[in-house]
Order: sequence, then C-alpha cells, then structure tokens
Amino acid sequence: MSVGGRANARGRVLRRAALIAGVLVLLALVFLASGHWVLGVIFGAAAVAAVWVFLQARTVR
Repeated sequence: MSVGGRANARGRVLRRAALIAGVLVLLALVFLASGHWVLGVIFGAAAVAAVWVFLQARTVR
C-alpha cells in the first residue's frame, strides 16, 4: 500500500463532492432565474444538502 493512498482517496472523494455540490447549485440558480420555481426549489434543497455534506466531509481528519 502506498503512503499517500488514503490521502489520495480522500482528495478524490472531496473533489467529487465539490463537483456534485457545484453542479446542483448551478442548476438550482438556472432554474430559479428562468422561472421554473418548482424545479429550482427541488434542486435548491438538494444543493443545500450536497453543500452541507461537502463541508462536513472537508472537516473530517
């Protein structure tokens, strides 16, 4: 096992979580700006959850 194996895996998970959170935030903003309120609220709720998960995962050591 390599020395940086766990650190590399953690980095990949954090990058993936950040990407998912960013895409959900962007989708929510696009839907809200274009007048699709229901979809904006749904994606907004998912974005809030994804950002919260990302921030929690970032603080784990």
